[in-house]
Amino acid sequence: MKQLIREYLTFNKRERNGIFVLLCIITALIVYLNVSDRIGHSERIDFTKFEKEIQALNAMPVHKDIYPDRNNPTQSNSIPERFRFNPNNLPEQDWKKLGLSDKQIRSIKNYESKGGKFKRKEDLKKMYVISSELYASLESYVDIPSEGKITVPEKITDKQKHVETALLELNSADSVQLTSVKGIGPFFAKNIIKYKNILGGYSSKEQLMEVWKFDKEKYEAIEKYITVDASKIQQININNCTAKELKHPYLTWKIANGIVNYRAKHGNFTALEQIKKTDLITEELFLKMAPYLKLGN
Repeated sequence: MKQLIREYLTFNKRERNGIFVLLCIITALIVYLNVSDRIGHSERIDFTKFEKEIQALNAMPVHKDIYPDRNNPTQSNSIPERFRFNPNNLPEQDWKKLGLSDKQIRSIKNYESKGGKFKRKEDLKKMYVISSELYASLESYVDIPSEGKITVPEKITDKQKHVETALLELNSADSVQLTSVKGIGPFFAKNIIKYKNILGGYSSKEQLMEVWKFDKEKYEAIEKYITVDASKIQQININNCTAKELKHPYLTWKIANGIVNYRAKHGNFTALEQIKKTDLITEELFLKMAPYLKLGN
């Protein structure tokens, strides 16, 4: 055992010399590290000014519309111009001068061809092809004249002429009168009348948004020019109608049949609210259906 320990803990002359040299190197490195700062102190470079310039550069707004898109060969390489403009029916050449690409211009013209119109400058940034950076660079140049009356199209018949300050009543208007309102073409005029006949008449202007493809944006563009006379609604007498006669877009066959069966079991209704006792009609549905129902002649 002692022999084994001796073999691991004793060194020959060569090994002792190696350990001595290693200790000398370590000692020299320690001494050098302690005195190097005092002997060779180098001047430090001040990057403060450079960092401030970088921060100022990053803070500058970058408008994507000012620089051409290398991946879009149709976009002009010239620097966009800035001038006051009305985006409604603006010629394509002027859009190009403002820095818009052919694809962006096509999208705007397609919007206008479907009856779209920019009422306020904020409407421009609703276009998905107009980035927030592009709108920010154009906003102060947008000039849309205020509108306080309906624009009557040229070459119309006497029947189409409409008093500028008058409101168009939905339940009595025909397709010709509807198309006299800017934003309602023949397609929507037809659908508005079709849905009016299905409902039995409009009880509120907001029901226009239930018309096929008539969205909120189009409604907001025309709602100040229209009104509704709910007295013109064709009401259904719930005390003598059949389930088939109670057909309505807001009612399913199950609900209509439930109302008739409840009447047959409990007698005639004395108040419209009693139809809620069928447990098939929610408060929301009742408020929508109430204008279309009556108790007698």
